[in-house]
Amino acid sequence: MSALFFTCPNTKQRAPTTIQTDVRSLRKLWFKKLTVTCSSCGEMHEIAVRETYTDGILEDAAQAFRRA
Repeated sequence: MSALFFTCPNTKQRAPTTIQTDVRSLRKLWFKKLTVTCSSCGEMHEIAVRETYTDGILEDAAQAFRRA
């Protein structure tokens, strides 16, 4: 399992959630919105799990592309 990260809308930094993800948990939470406390700015944010996950995948791919 790995932690689910989201992008803080205030600081634009990636911040972890307390949610550990695997295929089963993602399937259950895919259409859910969650309220999380942001470690980057300290505020509460509502995040959509599917958007958070796909944003993370795209960010990881962009970073890999920049390194290449």
